[in-house]
Amino acid sequence: MEKPTTSGLAEAVGISPSYASEILSGNRGRAPSRPLAIHIMRKTGWRHPMLSGLTDAQIEALEQIEPWAPTSERAA
Repeated sequence: MEKPTTSGLAEAVGISPSYASEILSGNRGRAPSRPLAIHIMRKTGWRHPMLSGLTDAQIEALEQIEPWAPTSERAA
């Protein structure tokens, strides 16, 4: 799938547009955590480069080990 737009990514995964822009910037930007990268893939279909060497089975295993939790849920 094509890389999402900044606003599309922000809306789909519930992050700020500025953080979405950093994630989409590639080498100049900020890489998401692995759980967030998997969450982005699940919500948008776009696979962040940090996941490029992983098989679907490996991603599923990582998703079970390190599930995505929004910041608001981690703080509670």
